[in-house]
Amino acid sequence: MTKFAQRLLAAFIAAFAFVLPASATTYSTDFSDVWWVGPQENGWGINFIQQNSVIFATMFVYGPDGTPRWYVASALEASGGSTTFAGTLFRTTGPYFGGPWTANAVSTAVGNMTVAFNTPTTASLNYTVDGVPVNKNITRQALRESNIAGNYLGGITANGSNCGGGVSNGPILIFGNLAVTQTGQALSMRINFISNTGISSTCVMTGNLGFTGKMGALNGGNWSCTFGTQAGNVGTFSLSAMHANVNGFSANFSGQDQFCTYSGRFGGLRDIF
Repeated sequence: MTKFAQRLLAAFIAAFAFVLPASATTYSTDFSDVWWVGPQENGWGINFIQQNSVIFATMFVYGPDGTPRWYVASALEASGGSTTFAGTLFRTTGPYFGGPWTANAVSTAVGNMTVAFNTPTTASLNYTVDGVPVNKNITRQALRESNIAGNYLGGITANGSNCGGGVSNGPILIFGNLAVTQTGQALSMRINFISNTGISSTCVMTGNLGFTGKMGALNGGNWSCTFGTQAGNVGTFSLSAMHANVNGFSANFSGQDQFCTYSGRFGGLRDIF
């Protein structure tokens, strides 16, 4: 590797620390969403609301007589970093919704529920109601895709590996003004930053962003960087487990260029100016 190429790689190393928000709860990927089997089973579904290692599940299905039924699992618990959550399933009854709430709801245990998340967007759902077992493969349900266009303060933080030419593995940080444009699924992101050698630099990343439920992903994107007037790192990247809200967005990042393979995080805080 030439000294110039080594300098380009070195420009990725920041002189200060900055941690981007993780696309997760404090326990795991955030599985909160509306989930279903797909359009082939329109008319029923399940909602997951996750807080740390606990999921509150509400399921809307139908009984043997065809009338609507609601079941809740108020404490599906996981432990030890597991992405399998399990707990008791209940049927609840209470006062008529159109009148005053004069008593607490009565909960009756009807069985158990286990949900094992195979990926951030797919899961195996198993439950029993009054001895009747049900097994479903479910996925997040897309209602409306997010548009993340805007101006942010952010970029990439990642670890490098499989580096060639004698370049040492190490962390990278590309942080600065992040401008995002999005038309349909076409996404373009431009990071303007100052390298650790004081050079005004730019990385441009493009690709198609899709959503499954509220979770976004971008596969097979392209990125290229320049340091001053000199062309630099060029490669491909992917984003997964992306969450977006009014304050910003965050995602898992994986990529590679002519030097190394990278794994880390990507995102930004929305600029108020």
